[in-house]
Amino acid sequence: MNLGAPPTDQELEVTLLGPGYGESVVVHVGHGTWVVVDSLLDSGGNPVALSYLRRMGISPAEAVALIVATHWHDDHIRGIARLVEQCADAQFCCAGVLCQREFLTLVGQLEGRHNSTVGSGLREFHRVFSHLETCKQAPTFAHANRVLLRNEFCSITSLSPGDGAFQKFLAEVGKLIPGQGENKRRISTISPNEVAVALWVECAGNALLLGSDLERSGWIAILEDRARPPGKASLFKIPHHGSKNANEPAVWEYMLKVEPHAVLAPWRRGGRALPTVGDVERIKKATPNAWITTKGLSNRPRLKHQYPAVEKTLRESGSRIRRLTGDRDMIRLRCNAEFTDGWTVELFGGACHLADYAA
Repeated sequence: MNLGAPPTDQELEVTLLGPGYGESVVVHVGHGTWVVVDSLLDSGGNPVALSYLRRMGISPAEAVALIVATHWHDDHIRGIARLVEQCADAQFCCAGVLCQREFLTLVGQLEGRHNSTVGSGLREFHRVFSHLETCKQAPTFAHANRVLLRNEFCSITSLSPGDGAFQKFLAEVGKLIPGQGENKRRISTISPNEVAVALWVECAGNALLLGSDLERSGWIAILEDRARPPGKASLFKIPHHGSKNANEPAVWEYMLKVEPHAVLAPWRRGGRALPTVGDVERIKKATPNAWITTKGLSNRPRLKHQYPAVEKTLRESGSRIRRLTGDRDMIRLRCNAEFTDGWTVELFGGACHLADYAA
């Protein structure tokens, strides 16, 4: 796949990488400085952000200044440890709550158990923390209105999680720590979306809002916070794959310009899929400039299981069968730093305008 030339020093770039059912965002903030938000793996088992940068002739180890893990869901976190290991000079950032004693105790007690409900996302965090400790590097902890990166070209600020979400999350985690002789406990009763990290990126007066999977309660807290960065964004990475539980109409009114460019990646697990038909119609009413990384999940062939006995054995051992997809589904937006010509949109693979999406 020909990606063309990398952006110039004066160009901003936001690329949403969405092969399969996950997402990763790479952002060029000017003068060869890159930020990677979340991770997923390509069909070769490599972090797709690394593959994307290398295809343009960019060395991730030299160019990536910041890596942000917004939360631990598998569709946002696969390969984040490898990203951190290969971008040795990049600062790693995650929600501060994920480095608290209660959370690390839970990870430590569940880590390594056969078929543990801890999930691969938490194992990725465990690997990241171990690597940082070995290298004597400290992560940056994201919380409301913390500046994560600032230079002469840009500033990047975390908008969440706020104190309320922080304390609620820790209280829920504390209930799940197994006691002496107790069996493992499921962690599905708490949602990492509640402490997901939303980002405000500002370059030369042009702002971007990267919504992670933050849900509505988190957006309400941001809107009520008088200390949040001022201004309105021209580009919006729509949170939680367009789900209604992440939609807060006031975000569109008070944090975004009229008819902003908006991008999202779909999600599918079992019989559930996002965005729904209703989600698509709602987003189309909010802006005519919405784009999605694939034409439709319903058009993708389901995996046919030819050997039911083998499938049953894999399922009982905790393994899952999934179809490997291509690595071409992505949306790339570029503009000059002064934003004089607006955003240029490039679509790769199955990416399309949201009006052409088949939910």
